[in-house]
Amino acid sequence: MESLPMNAWEHPTSRPDAPRERPSGIRLQNILVPTDFSTASRQALPYALSLADQFGADLTLVHVVPETLPASISHIGIVLEEKRLIAAAKKALAQFREQELGTNLKVETVVLSGCPYLKLCEVARTLPCDLIITSTHGRTGLKHFLLGSTAERVVRFAPCPVLTVREQLIPMRFPETGSARFRRIIVPTDFSEASRKALPYAAAFAREFGAGIRVLHVIEPDAYYDSDGARSGVMEAHLKKALGVKLDLLLQSCAFEGTVQVRNGVAFEEIIHEAADQNADLIILSTHGRTGLKHVLLGSTTERVVRHAACPVLVVREQEHEFVRV
Repeated sequence: MESLPMNAWEHPTSRPDAPRERPSGIRLQNILVPTDFSTASRQALPYALSLADQFGADLTLVHVVPETLPASISHIGIVLEEKRLIAAAKKALAQFREQELGTNLKVETVVLSGCPYLKLCEVARTLPCDLIITSTHGRTGLKHFLLGSTAERVVRFAPCPVLTVREQLIPMRFPETGSARFRRIIVPTDFSEASRKALPYAAAFAREFGAGIRVLHVIEPDAYYDSDGARSGVMEAHLKKALGVKLDLLLQSCAFEGTVQVRNGVAFEEIIHEAADQNADLIILSTHGRTGLKHVLLGSTTERVVRHAACPVLVVREQEHEFVRV
């Protein structure tokens, strides 16, 4: 299960240059794009524009003015200040839309006040949206612990799939006549029912973009040990072979040819390393959507991948709205 050469990624029947019907089952009608006017938030726009153009989807650009004081101590001065902030935000969003997206494209703009991730999820549910495309600053350490990440919270609570784009030193730009380029897709799985949900999305994207799929399983340090708490080299080889067969069967279940890989280590780290080693354009994975103390103690592999991955990450979960027919 060595890393494959670049041409091994190409699906044998895919011809990216040739016109083809859309057998992928992808249907995107409404795409939600949050912005805080930062440089990072601008980097989600090329993906939003490209996918909206490719699938004929409507774009909704949303800005949320964060609450500064609890409603329980509100008075007339605070209410007036909130109205002033919302009016200023609407003006800024209109200017942002014109500067970044031009005037010819039909884009709805929405300004709300409140907790950003809650409001974004509320809008996504109300429209309803098929996809949220958001950027992430990729905060780490104490700053991330104290401030949290709106993008990660949206990933955890959104009623639809979320595509996250990490801030890059050199922003992505697609040709005006071209589409978003997804040629190599990594699909991590732990064989759970939740993780299986990512495979139909990967197969649909691969068919749509002429991409290759690589299904990945990570053997973590505390998994697959024998009764003595150890694992010999022979056992390890047999284990990897058995897991490779299991991954092949998963690929067959979504009626798509691809490659498989088994790695040892911490799940989120190995997913990121595999994506870097294979120069992946997209990671597609699911989330268990843990909340409360369990999430605080265990963390989420998905959210850590979102925080650290250099390439875009598409996160799916058990949701109300899906953009792939499964």
